[in-house]
Amino acid sequence: MSEGPLAPVWDVPPEESAARASAARRAAHVWRRASVSQRVAALRGVWEAVRAKREEGLAVVREETGKSRDEAEILEFGPASLLVRYFLANASRILDERPAWTPWFFLNKRAAVRRLPRGVIGVITPWNLPFLIPFGDSFCAMLAGNAVLLKPSEWTTRTALWLEKTVAATGLLPEGLLSVVPGRGGAGEGVVDASDLVLFTGSLATGRRVAQRAASQLKPAILELGGKHPMIVLADAPLERAAAAAVWGACANAGQLCVGVERVYVESSVHDAFVAKVRARLAALRTDGPNADIGRFIFPPQLDRVQKQLDDARSKGAEVIGGEVLDRAGLRMAPALVLGARMEMSVMTEETFGPVVPVMRVGRAEEAVALANSGPHGLGASVWSADLEKAERLSTLLEAGIVGINEPATHYALGSLPFGGVKSSGLGRRHGDEGLLALTQAQAVLEHEWPADAPDPWWFPYEARKTALLRRLLGLR
Repeated sequence: MSEGPLAPVWDVPPEESAARASAARRAAHVWRRASVSQRVAALRGVWEAVRAKREEGLAVVREETGKSRDEAEILEFGPASLLVRYFLANASRILDERPAWTPWFFLNKRAAVRRLPRGVIGVITPWNLPFLIPFGDSFCAMLAGNAVLLKPSEWTTRTALWLEKTVAATGLLPEGLLSVVPGRGGAGEGVVDASDLVLFTGSLATGRRVAQRAASQLKPAILELGGKHPMIVLADAPLERAAAAAVWGACANAGQLCVGVERVYVESSVHDAFVAKVRARLAALRTDGPNADIGRFIFPPQLDRVQKQLDDARSKGAEVIGGEVLDRAGLRMAPALVLGARMEMSVMTEETFGPVVPVMRVGRAEEAVALANSGPHGLGASVWSADLEKAERLSTLLEAGIVGINEPATHYALGSLPFGGVKSSGLGRRHGDEGLLALTQAQAVLEHEWPADAPDPWWFPYEARKTALLRRLLGLR
């Protein structure tokens, strides 16, 4: 496992990027002719090959990210396996042609909706989950009949290249169906230009640029732009589970999860008991060695960004427990607990993306909901209570694309659930029926079956007798 970040992989020559885009376009023309069942069979074989070589893949992921083996397998390959199982089992149900309603006087016609591939899907992914997000997005795009142009983060390009090589080696897909375009922002712009739809995961600032570029070409974009997960702990919450969830939700992947817990609102009567449990669990986390619970930061500037938030919290009166820089060159810090957090602190309003648990005392649930909904983010949120009916009621008031009830942030692994945010956390959804359907275009089919050679009564010539009959059939009388 690397002690610090590897040098980023920069751009390939423009002619090579163009060649990869052309290869993806050629592959798309071939692949769109495959039936859903044929795609399922081929992609099942692809997954089996990827799974068989996962130790090799894990080594690449760990080298690029510094994660422990357990964390890399659990957070990267585990959810991928669940997504594959769900979508392979449900692809035909979701994607096959389905009949559509017609009025009774259309009984001689057949109506249906087909799902056609869009062509080439541009997948632009971040550095925090360098296997799961590129693989999950690419797998669904290919299952829907598309080719993929994958532009990974320059900090985790080697994982994407390993995936491309492993998939190509199976020989089960048209050559170039999954094509990786390494590089920085310019490479991403090229991917947008060469694609028919863009799947982007990353920052709000970059997401806006992607959306603007796609919109200027009348191309759809599905954007996941991060969040500021509010965890609301009510007075009757199961505190042991809630404390464990707060620590895992905030510190898994060294806090570098878009759905991770980023602020905790706790009702006053259980605040101290909750904090004591969180503090004990944070103190028990391992921060060194091959089996460390807390790995390093992947993107070098992230360490200073998190430290800046902690400094801001201290300057405004918060007590920060932990959070020391353990190895600046290795991008490692101890997990931090922020007590006495207030909404004027950046740790409560800006995405942290680090192993930090900021806790704020609140008087009652309604106050927590109002605070949770403040600000621009709206990806994940959770409510914690022994009263499930109350928790469910409160969850409906949260402005978030995904909510958990006594559950932190495991939605992404369930292919049956649509995944995405509201407000500035994104547009559109991945996963679920609607996420897979978004990677296709609907084609409406209306087929006249009998009598084969007779015109319809509403065609020319218009006559009073026909109009009267049609008026009655159409419910206009």
